[in-house]
Amino acid sequence: MLLNQLKIFISSTIGKKIVVASTGLLFCLFLLAHLANNFVIYTGAENFNFLVKSLEKIKPLIRLAEVMLVLILGSHIYNSITLALKSKKAKGITNRSKIDVANASLSSRTMVFTGSILFIFLTVHLSTFWYTFQTSGRHDYYFMVTSESFGFGNILITSLYLLAMIILGFHLRHGFQSAIKTLGIGNTTLGKLLSLLSVVFWLLVPAGFFSIAFWFGIVKHFGLV
Repeated sequence: MLLNQLKIFISSTIGKKIVVASTGLLFCLFLLAHLANNFVIYTGAENFNFLVKSLEKIKPLIRLAEVMLVLILGSHIYNSITLALKSKKAKGITNRSKIDVANASLSSRTMVFTGSILFIFLTVHLSTFWYTFQTSGRHDYYFMVTSESFGFGNILITSLYLLAMIILGFHLRHGFQSAIKTLGIGNTTLGKLLSLLSVVFWLLVPAGFFSIAFWFGIVKHFGLV
């Protein structure tokens, strides 16, 4: 009985919005932890290589986390696309509803577009950095990140990375705004607090990743320092 009610709720529009918001937040927490690890690269090759090697000791847990991330992203993408399609099909009866639906459709189309770009980036990211880390057999991870073949030494990869981080910021900003609106707490103290805290995720986290790509892919690569 409870399982059926949960299934009906998740299948509803509000349920899907909550799933999208919660999976998005979970992925944001992953990005925060991932950025903390990546920032070690600023301390030099030795420390960065030591960190990555240390993670090898908990590889089973890393693999489990990767599976969970795939499920989280899959759920986020599926429900986002479903909501966008519903919004596109929803044609209001009154003029007011038509305006509301048009606005919602515009937001949905923007989110789907930015989400699609981020998915392409994620595919490239996994096929370069992640795949190379797993299959190269080398332990100079610092070199891999900065190499010209598949790292930030490749201007195309760096450019895509920088663009993706800008888009990620816009995507997350709108995502947090939509989540707060969905929960109906936009004008409350809690809503304003969450809106303030969301700056960490939609601005500081993407800016952190952006800084790494810019420093190693532009500044250091072109000898600007």
